[in-house]
Amino acid sequence: MLLAACTSPPIRFHANKDPNRPLVTAALGKPVPDQTTLTLGLHGHPPLLGEQTIAGSKIIFQPAFPLLPGQVYEARLRLPGQPVASTFYTHPAPTSKPPAITRIHPTTSALPANHLKFYLHFSQPMQRGDIFRYFRLSDSNGTDVPEPFRETELWSKDGRRLTLWLHPGRQKTGVNLNLDLGPVLLPGRSYTLEISGQWKSQAGKPLGKDILKNFRTHSADRAKLNPAKWKINATRDAVLIQFDKPLDWALLQTQVAIHLADGRPIAGSFETLREETACQFVPRQPLATGRYEAVIGWELEDLAGNNLQRPFEVDLTKIKHTNRALPARLSFTVD
Repeated sequence: MLLAACTSPPIRFHANKDPNRPLVTAALGKPVPDQTTLTLGLHGHPPLLGEQTIAGSKIIFQPAFPLLPGQVYEARLRLPGQPVASTFYTHPAPTSKPPAITRIHPTTSALPANHLKFYLHFSQPMQRGDIFRYFRLSDSNGTDVPEPFRETELWSKDGRRLTLWLHPGRQKTGVNLNLDLGPVLLPGRSYTLEISGQWKSQAGKPLGKDILKNFRTHSADRAKLNPAKWKINATRDAVLIQFDKPLDWALLQTQVAIHLADGRPIAGSFETLREETACQFVPRQPLATGRYEAVIGWELEDLAGNNLQRPFEVDLTKIKHTNRALPARLSFTVD
């Protein structure tokens, strides 16, 4: 039972099956007179729609619609020939755990100086709009890197994964922002990506503590992917593909498949391993002995945006346009 305040007679708020539609009651201690009303509304606004019932000496009101968390409501009891009795009630926000960042990709702490993006995974949907005030990128001296992010919110459908881009206009040499401001990252330096603990979930709960992603940069990577450098180890129960460098976590979820030699896909699941330098395919049914292919979509990228078809840093006006890009196919045998 939720006791809002003491009046004469007292008006009380009681928990209901629907916690957002509490029952409002007033116990008169005598039969309820005709023309008695009990109403509920936002303070200073007209009463809400709802159902009023009488049970013996008690009058009950139930709102027709859910109350809004954090809003102040006024319950008013009108008895014939008496002053209006009222009390105030603030509807509580639903109880929920504070949000948490469950993962940050890439998981490696060694990134190329032309690194492009981070994937932030949350335990619950976060508040949107003006989110970049919650991010800070600083060097080993604690000095902020100016204007490091592409300030566009890119969320997954469930609202639990954010793609946070370092500004590609600064990471790509020779374009205006790169010339005016310089690259976001320099090789051989240490940096910290900081996510403020003040950022709140959609339920209104803050992260509670700052989250830090520390990393060190090495030389820029400007070479397109070369699957000829990859290694495949296959058994009937699993196929392990070892890359020559970390690859983009999100694209690994969609750009790698295992096919029979005749092109039919094999059902199963993938997981990334070893700081995204490998992925493992587990078939739904054990593989038969024979020939297979790992099919790699041309859009698969490394951490610097280089894909199978071309490096990220390329002058598109100077390259020859070829036919539709095709996936790479890596043959392997299961004994």
